[in-house]
Amino acid sequence: MSKRMRPSWYRDSPPKQLPYAFVPEEDDDVVILPQVDNSALLGRLQLSLVGRMFHQGGRSTEALLSFLPNIWDVEGRVRGVSLGDSRFQFFFESETDLQKVLNKRPCHFSKWSFALERWKSHIGISFPDTMTFWIKTEGIPTEFWEEEVLRNFGASIGAVRRVDSSKGRLQISVKADVPFRFNKNAQLPNGEVVKVKLFYEKLF
Repeated sequence: MSKRMRPSWYRDSPPKQLPYAFVPEEDDDVVILPQVDNSALLGRLQLSLVGRMFHQGGRSTEALLSFLPNIWDVEGRVRGVSLGDSRFQFFFESETDLQKVLNKRPCHFSKWSFALERWKSHIGISFPDTMTFWIKTEGIPTEFWEEEVLRNFGASIGAVRRVDSSKGRLQISVKADVPFRFNKNAQLPNGEVVKVKLFYEKLF
């Protein structure tokens, strides 16, 4: 009885196993990193900003890294790298350019806002998680537009950076991972409770 014709790829015996095998990853498999002198690197990191996009929506981090230096007017004097997880970092040549960019906050790219903060040591993937806005208040009587009063009110929203008491405005870093508040109640010294509206400048 003749043997049936077999395809050319058929083998009578299974292929030999490779001399190594992949081992499943273990959660407790930790690589210990050596202690090194990274003082020079830390010096360069001091002149860097870390950013984080909260709404990717198909937006490219590489495109952001390419276009932002031109938008910020620092092209040729800054280098951007992707950190993964919608995070990125820009390295500057001067403190002047770095502060110039920080003063442009809040930042936008392709109609979406993103967080941008100065680099800090030992930061996690959730950094930066705040965005800085000038917020105009409406509802606090003008006789209470004192810096101490406005700072006290602003502290209920986020970290107060600056106060413009002449216009009832505050520059505040707010948590970007939670919904923004657009209304707050405030109690005046006489016990009256007023509703305060919050207007975020350059939100969109």
